[in-house]
Amino acid sequence: MAISKYLVLLSGLFLLVGCEKLERPAYSNEYGQFVRFNLQVNNDGVPVQPGEVNPAATAVSYFSQKTVQTLAIPVALTSEPLTEEVELWFSVDTVGTYTDFVVTPAGRLSFSGTKLNDTIYLDYLSRWDASMQNQIIFTLDAVDPDSIHLGNLNSLEPNTKLLVNLEQLFLRYHFPVENKVEILGEIGESVLIKVEFPDGFFPGEVEGIDLLIAGFPEFDYTLEQLPYDDDDTEIIYRFTLNEALDDDKSTYRAAFTLAELGNYNVAGNTTFIITKPENVPRDVSLNTAAHFYDLTDGLYRTYGEMWIDYMNRDSCVWRSFSAFTFPVVVSADHPNAVLYDDQGTLDPGDDVYHHAFRIGFDSPNEGRTTNSFNLKGWFENEYTDADKSPGFNILQALEFYPGDDGTSATEGIVKVIEQDLIISGKQPDGSLVPHTIAIAGEGRYEEISDGIFEINLIVEGTNQELFGGTVSAIYKIYNTNSYEDPVDIPETCFEPIDL
Repeated sequence: MAISKYLVLLSGLFLLVGCEKLERPAYSNEYGQFVRFNLQVNNDGVPVQPGEVNPAATAVSYFSQKTVQTLAIPVALTSEPLTEEVELWFSVDTVGTYTDFVVTPAGRLSFSGTKLNDTIYLDYLSRWDASMQNQIIFTLDAVDPDSIHLGNLNSLEPNTKLLVNLEQLFLRYHFPVENKVEILGEIGESVLIKVEFPDGFFPGEVEGIDLLIAGFPEFDYTLEQLPYDDDDTEIIYRFTLNEALDDDKSTYRAAFTLAELGNYNVAGNTTFIITKPENVPRDVSLNTAAHFYDLTDGLYRTYGEMWIDYMNRDSCVWRSFSAFTFPVVVSADHPNAVLYDDQGTLDPGDDVYHHAFRIGFDSPNEGRTTNSFNLKGWFENEYTDADKSPGFNILQALEFYPGDDGTSATEGIVKVIEQDLIISGKQPDGSLVPHTIAIAGEGRYEEISDGIFEINLIVEGTNQELFGGTVSAIYKIYNTNSYEDPVDIPETCFEPIDL
């Protein structure tokens, strides 16, 4: 058979192996059995996990290791279901000076029945010096029975060797995107505070270091660091409340900032806030927030106008924007909870509740951001990816306070939920400079026609380095794009900042 015909055959087989989640086809041995490395990567060079298949990718023979997470290396046997066990032996060699790693299992894999895949795990125990050009080389050496071919049935990409090149490390850490948590204020209530390390970390480098810097405490609590997770991608602290926060007219707050950690780079949220907000009496049956989201419409957005010096032309205009808008999910015992979905079951444990008076802004696309409060219009030369500028997604952004002592269905006060946002500037060399911006603000909302709500709002942003203190921006926000263009106003408008 011509090589080209083999390649066509193999390209189809690549899509079928290695996935316990997919229905397994019956392979044919017409062209012989063969075993090979089957490590696939996505467009970002990130490995496709064992048990998954990337139809657009083929197996690689060279992999650039830029994180310290465990590398799972799938090995696949192409065959019909096996009638006897198959054993495969492999070896590991190194180039350079780095040897502080562990390979599991040690040199032997096995296949049997419909188990046509096995996995080699490579764990790194310490940092490496990228200047030494370190490499770890895996080789398939022998198989029993020896009638099974080692490698693909062609000489172009046999995949009997896999070279792992140890690249320069840039290890990141940050708080989660959702870095603001509300509590009910009950004694013994607990919250898990996670410090995420998306590229992994070395336990020896963080041992004994408290990553949380607490602000001035407004109530009594304790913090306990939990054991590391298996894959070393997060460090978790348990926050436990030691007193009842029972004054409904007060807002309680505990704030934490990330401590500096040598050899690691902060890239994302640097603050985590736990609050017990004031409990303003409101009729939850109004469900005011529901006027501003629609989960049945994947493209639903709120629309707005911002009074801004657009493109620095020394003139003020209303500039249109939109932001993907979502409800705020709360627990069933939250004082402002409304039932959204009982999942069609009698089990209350799977019920979904939304905050009757809060909305948030988020991107429906993983890793991307929406344009909350037209913040992307506030800046020039900003990063917009979620891992660099998570502040563009504000998961709890606005809270409504209906008029008539919490009973009005048509009008009331709206407040910006105070919090810190991380927005990063893009330097000429491509480097990232994060900025922490504290936001606040207040305004009014009303139903201006049947089903159409208008919010008149002022948003304040505070950052001494960027703004020299506090700046403010004027908005009109609507729950539909069917609104009349606002008329110009005499107020000073917002001037964008070059990051």
